[in-house]
Amino acid sequence: MKRNFIILLFTASLTFSSGCKDFLDLPAKNERTATTASDIKTLLGSYLKGIAELRMKPLYGNVMCMVPASSVMMFEAYSDNIDFELALTQTYLQPNNYHLKLEQGYADLLLWNDYSAPDLLWRQHYEIIGFLNSLIDQMDDITDATPQQRDQFIGEMRVNRAYYLFKLLQYFAPYNKAEMGIPVYLHTGDGVLGIKMPRKSHAEVYQIILEDLNAALEMLGRTAPMTGYNVLYSNRYIHHLMAQVYWFKAESPAKETSDYENVKTHAEIALEGAEVAIPTTASEMISAYGGRNPNYPALCQENNVQGAFSPLFGSCYQYLSPGAYGPEDIPLSEEFASLFTPGDARITAIFNSDPGRADGKVGTEGRTLSWSWPSDGTASGNVKRGNICLFKPEDAFLMLAEAQYRLNAPGDAIITLNRFKALRNAGTADGLSGEALLQEIINERRKEFFGDSDKRWLDLKRYGKKTVTRSLTFFQKTYNLSVAPNDYRYALPIPLTEMEENPDIVPNEGWIPLEY
Repeated sequence: MKRNFIILLFTASLTFSSGCKDFLDLPAKNERTATTASDIKTLLGSYLKGIAELRMKPLYGNVMCMVPASSVMMFEAYSDNIDFELALTQTYLQPNNYHLKLEQGYADLLLWNDYSAPDLLWRQHYEIIGFLNSLIDQMDDITDATPQQRDQFIGEMRVNRAYYLFKLLQYFAPYNKAEMGIPVYLHTGDGVLGIKMPRKSHAEVYQIILEDLNAALEMLGRTAPMTGYNVLYSNRYIHHLMAQVYWFKAESPAKETSDYENVKTHAEIALEGAEVAIPTTASEMISAYGGRNPNYPALCQENNVQGAFSPLFGSCYQYLSPGAYGPEDIPLSEEFASLFTPGDARITAIFNSDPGRADGKVGTEGRTLSWSWPSDGTASGNVKRGNICLFKPEDAFLMLAEAQYRLNAPGDAIITLNRFKALRNAGTADGLSGEALLQEIINERRKEFFGDSDKRWLDLKRYGKKTVTRSLTFFQKTYNLSVAPNDYRYALPIPLTEMEENPDIVPNEGWIPLEY
């Protein structure tokens, strides 16, 4: 029997409740049934336009829907690059803080007490998966689509679905518990009501993700992307995402001996022809990461709210009148600043001045965050919107170096790492071996991806090499926190609405909201 799926068109808004069961229901305003290839193209295209163009709100989800601004701040707040103990008293809770989140806002961010950002990630990512599920199922009933269109539409949908499932797994699954993956359901229509939505295991979720990506690669082998339409249905992006999936999987409970060989294979393909496009100066970085270099081979998104990241990274108005608008001069940690060697191209982009001193020590005055990072680097007020770049070739470079190291080819790893370090004028890795070589790769990741969405938080989770400590005072009470490897805080809290509506889900333990 033919299935009719109710899907919104153009400006209509999808409305869902928060439970992951309910992302399968598709009530909408301005309802229309998708019955032709043109309908599918329009619906999918309206979503893709929003993720491919700067500051565009997509058909579905918020601006920067792939990495919401609130989650970028949360992941940085849960990491170790900013000196929060110093920032709290010197910059954040000051009367000139134009973007003040108030004391409780900073307490929630800095004490691992932010429940709104995880709720948004869970709800929005599952809603988009539900939207893609509905389109994929509806394609069974579309009779006027050419074989090429079917590949271009379904291939695009499956890569996007794989991306969102992967991020949900990274964010909400404890990294050391094999059975504690995430709920996954891939269909709509008959049989939806009453289905059970328990967590699948890590291995089961990875199998689903890789099946989507391999299917898309098979389609890509016979059908090229539609110019000006397809976004993630791209040879470079699919291989890059596959490298990321295998890289994260390789240290997880689902790891297999072939994982790092797969990382190497897919990272090498993702890097083909990309090295020459990697920016090598601060101005080039800001331009590329702001989506203003059409030759830079990454997907860049930008918030359309000026000052979106200002509460954590510093006011977007610092350049207008120093001291008048805060927070300003955000202090970065001494440990982080000490990783940079003189002449490193990233220093000019990230720091107000060179963090190094003649005596080899790092002064507070030299390790404050530049007002133009992360930003588009203009002096027109369009700063601190926040830049998100997915599938950076820089990431593929460092994944490749680690894969070579893990595959017992340290010489190849050093060659690859030196090629990357040369782009940053960051010295060489010559003479390093064993854990020292791996740590150098991790350090390069930390320097390269400062303020870059979720990367440092995921590295802390994946490598499990560091305990993050923090002593902060809020409301006349001092909170001493220690987050060790495999701490419960590396698996974000499952939203309360999900636990209320889905009796089959097992919550992430340990999360108890703080009361001030």
